[in-house]
Amino acid sequence: MRNVKLIIEYEGTAYAGWQIQPGVRTIQEVLEEKLAVILRHPARAAAAGRTDAGVHARGQVVSFATSSSLAPERIRSALTSMLGPEVVAVDALVAAAGFDARFSASARVYRYVVDTAEVPDPF
Repeated sequence: MRNVKLIIEYEGTAYAGWQIQPGVRTIQEVLEEKLAVILRHPARAAAAGRTDAGVHARGQVVSFATSSSLAPERIRSALTSMLGPEVVAVDALVAAAGFDARFSASARVYRYVVDTAEVPDPF
């Protein structure tokens, strides 16, 4: 088995956050569904941090273990083509043994933007 580290970004308006929850669509759920197709086996994705419903992410670090010999760049490309445009994998690489996006994180940055304009910003 080898560890793969992904950097993903997503526009989370249509999602109920990162973590799998019954009866709602989540980023982790759709990512794991597509990984299973690409890798031809189930893969459990761990993220450096979890987002809430409707929240977007840039530079989200995700890791998973795989027995697949697919090159990381092929995994990245396939994920983006299957998930885009709302969710994209911007980078992928083989990570060191024992790397876990959640437990290996040394820092997390959260930025909250609240739109108080008279006319809402469509972005």
